[in-house]
Amino acid sequence: MPMPPLTGDRQFRNQTVRIADLTVTTTSIEGYEFSGCRLIGPAVLAFVDDNTLTGCTFDAPGLEALFWEVPPNRGPVVGAVAVAVANCMFSGCRFEMIGIAGPPEARAMLQQGFSGG
Repeated sequence: MPMPPLTGDRQFRNQTVRIADLTVTTTSIEGYEFSGCRLIGPAVLAFVDDNTLTGCTFDAPGLEALFWEVPPNRGPVVGAVAVAVANCMFSGCRFEMIGIAGPPEARAMLQQGFSGG
């Protein structure tokens, strides 16, 4: 499997991608395109800026297990493998062992498109 931070490749098609491999030299994932990929944690992703998720699934038993609510006034969050995600496109991907962190309003948007399994 290629090491994206080292190769500069930002497009993945039908591949298994470990989030840890994308964050070897950075704490964010920005400007990537994933199509038909299997994305593997453990990780907690915080979607910031402009991201698109279309037809994706999460291997979580429900939204309660998946979503980590972060109050807007909390400030920085450290601890778990937490990654900021910006300007990325995810199409037909499966997220495994990955949680999503964000403010309460992000939960409502995620709930509209949640597909577990």
